[in-house]
Amino acid sequence: MKKCLFYGDSNTYGVDIAGGHSGARYPENMRFTGILQESLKDEWEFVVEAKVGRCIPSMEFELEEFEEILKNAGEIDLLAIMLGTNDYLSHSKPDTERVAERMRALISRLFEKEVYNSRKTGILLIAPPKLDFTGDRYYEKFSTLDGGLSGALEEVAKEFGLFFADAGSLDLPVGKDGIHLTVTAQEPLAEYLVGVFRGLKVHKA
Repeated sequence: MKKCLFYGDSNTYGVDIAGGHSGARYPENMRFTGILQESLKDEWEFVVEAKVGRCIPSMEFELEEFEEILKNAGEIDLLAIMLGTNDYLSHSKPDTERVAERMRALISRLFEKEVYNSRKTGILLIAPPKLDFTGDRYYEKFSTLDGGLSGALEEVAKEFGLFFADAGSLDLPVGKDGIHLTVTAQEPLAEYLVGVFRGLKVHKA
């Protein structure tokens, strides 16, 4: 049995924006991570660490939290990272390279550790689901339907020789906010990732 730490933001958390309150989330068995775990229960164990509003760790307190999460996860075979949305939206204008630079800095930090540099623990970089602000006069420029954000993150993956998957390439329905995945998006995303995980050449730690 291989073990994966899945590190993400509100879409990994399973935020349900139609749930009536800010902490609403889909039931575990309806989240893509829960479906993924059930589908691969004989092959993979998933430890899911997701947080609403999470950016790619760059500030000291974020990096300290990240290191604590890694420590608590124990020995893992794969670190899956699906981040970048909040970094992208936190700037005054679309800047995919800024997001890529943050991810590049995080991966460089990880590669200072022998366990990652030696490839004993693999890293799967997952470009986040598309953002669709079509019709919004201000936010439409932040839509990622052109694949630019995914492409920038794929270049980081190539640079470091990481595994890469692109959730942004999928036609996943998002809520009225243009950001968060609907409940009907969970299963197709999980199905895509099942194929990704089954295609990975990861050796048991």
